Amino acid sequence: MNLYHDGERLNKWDERFCRLAEHVSKWSKDNAKVGAVLVANKGGDITVGYNGFPMGVEDLDERLAHTDTKLEFVVHAEVNAIIAAGSRAKGGTLYVWGKPICARCAGPIIQSGIRKIVAKDPSGDEGKWGVSGGIAEEMFKEADIEMMYYTED
Repeated sequence: MNLYHDGERLNKWDERFCRLAEHVSKWSKDNAKVGAVLVANKGGDITVGYNGFPMGVEDLDERLAHTDTKLEFVVHAEVNAIIAAGSRAKGGTLYVWGKPICARCAGPIIQSGIRKIVAKDPSGDEGKWGVSGGIAEEMFKEADIEMMYYTED
């Protein structure tokens, strides 16, 4: 399957990093598989993240089974990638697979200095992630971050 943005196929590197984010998403023990790949602005430096509990906090089945509890524990893939990258995130590109980027993650993305995101279009999600993704999109526009939303054929 190919990935598209505004009817045009993504360039090979954008598609490769999206596929890498897809692969990383499978590392999550959560049913909502989300992966992120952060590429430094000069390339070369790549960090990854997936949604999961903080290091040292047990991802017990009973915590994962209750949505409200899980959402309080989980660190989103985007934030995990940003934490791993540290200052190398500035000027970079963030690729996210699985869900639209939410408003909760938009703040850390903006604060880290990321300049471009490639992610799932929030307008295609009718649930809360679509609403939150719409808020994130508004934040990204105000912060002048380039957004590319992909679709699969």
